[in-house]
Amino acid sequence: MAEAAFSEDGKYYSAISQDGRLRIWDTETNVLKQEYTPDLHLTAPPSCLQWITIATSKSPVKKDKWKSSVTEHRQEEVQCIAVGTTSGKILIYSVAQAKVQTVLEVQLGKAQEQKITSLDWNRRDGLFSCNKSNYICEWKLGKGQNNNYHVNMDNRNKPVSTISAIKLIPHSQDTSAKYIITASWQLRLWRLHDGQATTIKCLGHNASKQSLLAIVATSEKTWVIEGSQSERLLAFWDVTVTSDVAPQTNGTDEDITPNKKKKRKSISYSEKEIKTENIPTYNFVLEDAPRMIDVEVKEKSDVKLTLAAVTRSGVVHYYSHTLNGASTKPIKPNLTVHITTGEATPLPLQCSRLLPSSLQVGYMQGPTLIFEKITPDLSSKTQVLIRGETKKTKIKGSTPNEINKVATTSTKDAQYLEPMGGVTRKRLAPGGKVEVPMERRLANLALDTAARDRSAVNQNLTRLLMQGLQSKDTNILEMVLHDSGRAAAARTAAQLPAEFVPPLLDHLAVLATKHTATCATVCVWVSGVLRAHAALLLATMPAHSAERLASLLAAFTNRRAHLCQLLNVSGRLQLTLAQRAEKQTAPAEEPVIDYNDTSDEEMEVERQSASDASWDEQDFDDDDSEEERPRRRRGAPRGGGGDSDHSGGE
Repeated sequence: MAEAAFSEDGKYYSAISQDGRLRIWDTETNVLKQEYTPDLHLTAPPSCLQWITIATSKSPVKKDKWKSSVTEHRQEEVQCIAVGTTSGKILIYSVAQAKVQTVLEVQLGKAQEQKITSLDWNRRDGLFSCNKSNYICEWKLGKGQNNNYHVNMDNRNKPVSTISAIKLIPHSQDTSAKYIITASWQLRLWRLHDGQATTIKCLGHNASKQSLLAIVATSEKTWVIEGSQSERLLAFWDVTVTSDVAPQTNGTDEDITPNKKKKRKSISYSEKEIKTENIPTYNFVLEDAPRMIDVEVKEKSDVKLTLAAVTRSGVVHYYSHTLNGASTKPIKPNLTVHITTGEATPLPLQCSRLLPSSLQVGYMQGPTLIFEKITPDLSSKTQVLIRGETKKTKIKGSTPNEINKVATTSTKDAQYLEPMGGVTRKRLAPGGKVEVPMERRLANLALDTAARDRSAVNQNLTRLLMQGLQSKDTNILEMVLHDSGRAAAARTAAQLPAEFVPPLLDHLAVLATKHTATCATVCVWVSGVLRAHAALLLATMPAHSAERLASLLAAFTNRRAHLCQLLNVSGRLQLTLAQRAEKQTAPAEEPVIDYNDTSDEEMEVERQSASDASWDEQDFDDDDSEEERPRRRRGAPRGGGGDSDHSGGE
C-alpha cells in the first residue's frame, strides 16, 4: 500500500493525509500546490495512490500553411494521480486541471471487500489495481475496457490474507502475458494471461501482511525489494522472467517445420512444480520499519546498486553495494542521515528520492514540509544536518568589541546559582574570594519554608517533586504536596518540566480518592498545574491526559454531590465536641444550696433533739417542778386543776 509517492520527474510529491485528503507539494518551491478533498472522504476515504501518465491529443495543427487541408494531431503526456478508495472506485486526478478527470469502478468479490489495497503502473503494461477480495484488474485507460484476474492466496502454512502491495515485473520476452508480484504473508510471482492468474514462483514468508515493494531492473536481470512493516530488514529477491515461464501459443502448420509438426501448448504449473525460494539474495539492515523505498542500478563494468530507505523513526539509510553473487550476511547502511535543529530537536524525515549525484529528502519543520537536495558524505557512517533557526540568547552586560566585533561578557558583579536551588553568591572579580553571608546560609538550611528565600524554596520543591515522581517515593511526594501552600504549589507547578506533568496528574488522581484533607490538597495542586500547563494539556488531549483529567473531574464531582451532607454532619460533630469540651473545662464555683443526704436514724435523733429543745424553751418555766413537766407534755394544765377534776369525779 503506497500512501505517498514522488512524480516520475520528481517535481511533485503527493501524500494522503489522515483526514482523507490528497495533498500535492511542489518540491522546488516547498509550496503546497493543490489539496483535493473527495466528496465521500469520510465514508470512502482514499487508501492508496499511484502517479501515472496519460497521453492526450491536442488541437489539430496545420502541417503546411499553404495546404490547410493537411493537419496532424499531436500527442501530449499529462501527469495524473490514480487514487484508490475504500469503496472500490479509482479516481484519476489531473494535476494540470486540478480536478478528477475519470472515475473507474468495477464490483468484484464480496460487497464489503471492495477496498482498493494497491495500485501500480508502467508505460508498457498500463494501470493495475488490486482490491481486498484479491481481484487484480487491468485497466485500459481511454478504451473503457478492463481484464480481471482472481488471485488465489490459499496456503497450507499461512491463512488466507489480503494482498497489501503489487508490482509489475518488466521483461523482454515476446509474449502478451503480464507478470506481477503480490505481497502478503508470502511473496509470490504471478503470470496473468487469458483471464487466468498462475503462480510462477513463491518467495519467502513475511512476518506481516503489510509490505512495501520496489522494482529495479537491468537489461538482463530484474529484482524486487520487499520491506515488511514489522521487520527491520529489506529482502532483495531475483524475479527475472525467463523463457521457460513464458506461455507459448498454438502455432500453425506454416510456422512449424515438417519434421516438427506438433502443437505447442501453454505451460501450466502444479503445486509441486512451483519454485520456492526461502533465502533472499541480500538482506539490508534498517533502524526501524521502512516507510518509503527508492532504488536504482547502474551498469558499467559491474552492476552497482544504490538504495535509499526512509524509516518510521525519521532517518534515511543510504546503501551503495555492488551486486556480485549472493550473501547471507546482512548489509549495513553506508550512511545514515539525520536532520535536527540547533537545539538538538529532531526533524523527522518523511520521504526520499535518489538523484544522479545527490539525494532529495523531505522533512517536517513545524507544519511545513521542506524538500532539500543533499550530497551523501560517505566518509562517515552518520551525517547530521542542522536546519531551522537557532534561538540567540542575549547576554546581559555584553559589550561589542569594536576591533574584532566579538561580544565580550562582563563578569563584574556576576551572580552564580548553586545547584538544587542553593544560595546565590556574588563574585566581585574573576578569581576573587567568594563570600556568602552566614544569615543566608542559615536561612536556606532552616526547615521552615516561610523563613527561607522564595526562589530557593521553589527550586528545592521542584527538584524534590521531580525526584519523587521519578523514584515514585511516597514519602517525598507527601512531604512536597501536603506541606506546601497555595502560592508555593502554583510556583512549583510553573517550574515543573513538561515531561513530569503526566505522572503528577496520575498521582493526584490517586490522592483524590482519599480523605477530605488530602482531596483539598489535590485541588490546590490541580489548580496550579492547569494554570501553568493549560496549553500542554490541550495539545495532548488525544493522549492519556484526557483520561487523567476525566478521572479527576469524576472524583471532584462525586465529592461535591455529597458536600452538603458532609458539611451538616461535620457541623453537628463540631458542635457536640465543643459542648463536651466546655463542660469538661468549666471552673469550680461555690454552690448556692448544699444539700447533704443522711440516714433515717440521724434524722430521727435530730428531730427528737429539736423537739426537746423547743419544749424546754417555750412551754417549761423555770419554776415548774419535775413532777409537772411530764404532765405538761401530755397536755395537763398547770397547777392542781387535774387533781380537783379527779377529786370531783370521785
